[in-house]
Amino acid sequence: MPNYTIVHRQDWFLKENYKADTQKDGMSFLDRSFELHFNERPFLNHFSYLFITKTTKERSRSQSNFSILCRGNIIPKEVRDKETVSLFLESVDQFERILNDSAFIRLERLSTDEIVGTPQQAGLIEKYFSLSQQDTTTLKDIQMSASEMRIGDDILCVHTLSDVDDLPGSVQTDTRYEKYSTDRSDCRLSFAAPVGLMLSCDHIYNQFLFIDDSAEILQRFEKTARNMHSLSKYSRANQLNKQWIDAYLDEAHSFGLTAIRCHCNVMAWSDNREKLKVIKNDTGSALALMGCKPRYNTIDAPALYWAGIPGGEGDFPSEESFFTFIEQGVCFFTEETNYADSLSPFGIKMADRTNGKPLHLDISDEPMRRGITTNRNKFVLGPSGSGKSFFMNHLVRQYYEQGAHVVLV
Repeated sequence: MPNYTIVHRQDWFLKENYKADTQKDGMSFLDRSFELHFNERPFLNHFSYLFITKTTKERSRSQSNFSILCRGNIIPKEVRDKETVSLFLESVDQFERILNDSAFIRLERLSTDEIVGTPQQAGLIEKYFSLSQQDTTTLKDIQMSASEMRIGDDILCVHTLSDVDDLPGSVQTDTRYEKYSTDRSDCRLSFAAPVGLMLSCDHIYNQFLFIDDSAEILQRFEKTARNMHSLSKYSRANQLNKQWIDAYLDEAHSFGLTAIRCHCNVMAWSDNREKLKVIKNDTGSALALMGCKPRYNTIDAPALYWAGIPGGEGDFPSEESFFTFIEQGVCFFTEETNYADSLSPFGIKMADRTNGKPLHLDISDEPMRRGITTNRNKFVLGPSGSGKSFFMNHLVRQYYEQGAHVVLV
């Protein structure tokens, strides 16, 4: 990516209720009972967006007291240069190709109508302003005050990770999840999993990576280190700061790391003040599970909300970010999402073990078609009372109802 590029990942987690589909043709009594059993089952739906924004050197240093709302021209002169735009789009295309070729993540580029909307369907910007993912949204009044921010009837609360003092001593890509782990096996979740699907309330998790001029950042730290060294005899704090800066510079030069700025925040909301208190506590506890110090932000909440608008990342207040490296910055990305139904029409009905949402799962044809396995053999292993017979009865019944030839020995 070129310098002064902002990579913004925005994950929406919204409460929804499962809608039973009982109108299918040829449904048996058990199939219909299965659907009705899960009808109105609450679950947390997940929507993930990745925004890549080109900004300028001056805009990347803007603070919360300066906004494009106060300017006559919101597009910087440098961004209107055709060559700059062309190079940026080429970098984005290459980035998209690399991720799609990895087969782990699939990116779909949004069209203009999907971003700004049409008369018949709400766009992404409109959905953001209404805190909803419905195609037909109602625009709401936005109220900003010194104590709180409201969007319609919803009261917004923002927790931020914007200072190295609030972060743990070390970060990692994944951590052990004790609930599903045993003494012999580990269930690994991403470092930021507590603020993802494990946080059971309506919320948005924003992750910003600011790719500035790395060489300029390191030069600035070199100058700061020299200043700290000259002032170290007056204060031990200056001496300690110099040691930390030297450690950062040594890491960058030894391993050829790219210095960037990073910021993460969790925006949660509720139309009930009593529920909002619970949400604040839950969000703070989730950040504490990551080893972070929860910081409830009220002063910069409007500026952070404005910077979260798709394409508005250039207005992010620079004082709300901290310096790190790319490798450490991406550790704050959440990796989990909801299980998805198999595309194959053949399969069995299962349920998401986290929220109980029913799923259609093909463990026979689709794995062979994708090259994951070369046969349809299955082996069920488990201790006494773990549900082996129940699962096989469940599997055989559904395979039989879908026309499979079943022989029991």
